[in-house]
Amino acid sequence: MRFFWAGLLLVWIPAQSTLIAADSKPFRVKHAPERPRSGKAVRITIAANAPAPLRAPILQYQVVDPGRYIEAKEPAYKNNWVSMPMNDQGREGDTASGDGTFTVELPGSLQQHRRLVRYRVTVSDRVVAPEPGDTQPNFAYFVYDGVPAWRAAINPTGDTAQRAPTTFSAALMNSVQVYHFIAKKSSVEKTTWYEPGDIWDPRTRHEYKYTGTIVADGKVYDHVRFRARGGEWRHAMGKNMWKFDFNRGHHLRARDNFGRPYKTKWEKLNLGACIQQGNYHRRGEHGLFEAVTYGLFNLAGVPAPHTHYAQLRIIDEAEENPANQYGGDFWGLYLATEEIDGNFLEEHSLPDGNLYKWDFGQPKPEHFADGAPTNRQDVLQFVRGYERPQSDDWWREHVDLARYFSYRSILECVHHYDIANGKNYFYYFHTTARQWIVLPWDVDLAWKNNMYGSGQEPFWRAGVLRRPQFNIEYQNRLREIRDLLFNPEQTGALIDEYAAVISDSAGESAFVDADRAKWDYHPIMASRWVDPRKAGQGQFYLQSPTKDFHGMVKLMKDYIDIRGRWCDANLLTDPAIPPTPAVVADGPLDFKSPAMKFRATLPANLPPHSTIQWRLAEITPGPVTKPLVPRRYEIQALWEEAGQSTATIPTKEVESGRTYRVRARACDTTGRCSHWSEPVQFVAGK
Repeated sequence: MRFFWAGLLLVWIPAQSTLIAADSKPFRVKHAPERPRSGKAVRITIAANAPAPLRAPILQYQVVDPGRYIEAKEPAYKNNWVSMPMNDQGREGDTASGDGTFTVELPGSLQQHRRLVRYRVTVSDRVVAPEPGDTQPNFAYFVYDGVPAWRAAINPTGDTAQRAPTTFSAALMNSVQVYHFIAKKSSVEKTTWYEPGDIWDPRTRHEYKYTGTIVADGKVYDHVRFRARGGEWRHAMGKNMWKFDFNRGHHLRARDNFGRPYKTKWEKLNLGACIQQGNYHRRGEHGLFEAVTYGLFNLAGVPAPHTHYAQLRIIDEAEENPANQYGGDFWGLYLATEEIDGNFLEEHSLPDGNLYKWDFGQPKPEHFADGAPTNRQDVLQFVRGYERPQSDDWWREHVDLARYFSYRSILECVHHYDIANGKNYFYYFHTTARQWIVLPWDVDLAWKNNMYGSGQEPFWRAGVLRRPQFNIEYQNRLREIRDLLFNPEQTGALIDEYAAVISDSAGESAFVDADRAKWDYHPIMASRWVDPRKAGQGQFYLQSPTKDFHGMVKLMKDYIDIRGRWCDANLLTDPAIPPTPAVVADGPLDFKSPAMKFRATLPANLPPHSTIQWRLAEITPGPVTKPLVPRRYEIQALWEEAGQSTATIPTKEVESGRTYRVRARACDTTGRCSHWSEPVQFVAGK
């Protein structure tokens, strides 16, 4: 159940209620069960919140069968409603009547697998629920009996090995959360393939021409606008990207890979296609480049979009699993990426502030804070400022340099260089600190040295990293990220965490194999509707040493070592950093005492007056296992302190049975810091 404040009144609303704001909505409407299955009757209830009673309400319902979608703008939407009187039978479980609660039961014969049923309530031929002005003019439920097994081959017309079909079990097909998308077949195919239009025309580039219905976690989001997503290569790959725009007041309650709902709802849903551009020869990483890169940014303290995997199932024809594996509902694996907008700021605990997406050198407003200027003069003035020579003090005043150094560090570690053309990043003005922050975007071209771009974004071109003191601070942060995050152990575990959502470590058939079977030899991949440089058949796993997804994971893990050594040799070039201390526990660790004591052995050549910085962090040891649980990464400090060669850490910072690491580093009077020491690792309570 859920509780909501309504003025000074605490109102209880059942979890299945469609309308929840009891103080502002005149009626509460719900259907039960919330996720109907075939053959089971559905009971619809309406109750008045206001004192005025309902008078002879009529339920109207509309059936939308698979392959026969009805958009709200069509005459069929206006006309195809069946009416049923609602009965005043009292509240659920109560035989009394006359209390303003009305019900009606839609029979089990109406409930058929994959059927969408819309409904609304009228009084005297006037729709009262949803109330006038609601952006979603009807309620709806989706009848579904569960994702079935799916049978497909890598290449149905290929050689013997590739032609052999695999049956992907219902359990496997249900292992990745589902987004059902119900729409007209012509609208779906025009959007993703046959109606590319001019993506550079600002009048059409962001136009939502069609509407459909999204079903997520059994909840129906009706009349959602949709379009193709992406820039220059929007229609190039065959398996293309999608963008959905939800109605005001009906935003998506999205969940992460662990099944946890995000703090805020999503106004827009970005679905990345999890298919790498063919000419970079990394097809088959299935979205890991983006998911892991955004994860690294967030772990390093740079606000970046959350992502989660989802399977897209498009209902635009009558049959769910036809003999032709390239038809039917299953459209494969996609990466849902959080939109950078006002909800993003709330999700990442950032104060309301202006947000600008950079689009080939031009700031495109994405969100304005309440009361903030809306003429772009704030960001244009900032740009004019950094395009002129400025002092260190100016940069410290106007830019969150600590976050910029973290941003630049992760950018270098993964070779996210597709930023030089004034794109793929946002500027956000932090209204409390009165500073600008760079936020990353569109990070798919990474994890390989020949990926597109030079990496020369505006701050780099302005020489921020060439300023002596800034360079010291930048190298400190990059060195720290190398020690604590971008290394084979920690980033390797992050890769495994994302890979475990879509693959099987034992080598059994996995969701990535189903995605490959759907798209590697899909006819569209060799059609005139794609760019042959970017699409093409038979492109999955070409550079994988084992010719499968596990080999692609290995390529990423190998790159951690390759790129890490490059960063060390080319970026971490300061010969004057202090020597690294060594750390030991200062006596036995007694977890019943108020504190734990540690001691650093300081090198003889440590500069005088150096400060010793200490940190405690929890880690999740061992391999990633299913069921997945959130891991802890060492860069997420639980406790930090700057002092001398000994540290006293409160025992309350640790929890019995969990694994922790203590490290120290030396920082001299010039601001240079050493590497972090080798860790003292322990399990609390043992």
